Amino acid sequence: MLKISIIEGHHAAQTRNTKNGARYFQVAYADMGGAFPQEIEVPIRNPAEARPIGEYSLALSTFQVGRYKNLELNPFQLDLVPFNKAAPMQKAG
Repeated sequence: MLKISIIEGHHAAQTRNTKNGARYFQVAYADMGGAFPQEIEVPIRNPAEARPIGEYSLALSTFQVGRYKNLELNPFQLDLVPFNKAAPMQKAG
């Protein structure tokens, strides 16, 4: 399961101005199995939605089926759930 960490000193909501208005995000780190976690940006609707420091996983609502029936992440809505409360993957069969 993918673990995403929001760490001390990098947890505050940030703003980026675009031609369509302000975009809010939070810096997080995704453990992709390599030597170091990868820095990512998690979009949020407003600064009040910034998540507290902790470990998270992606909610199932973050995934969608694409135009050609492939599984995709919705890059504009990365819903996070606390890592210890994430639904465990079930074995088929």
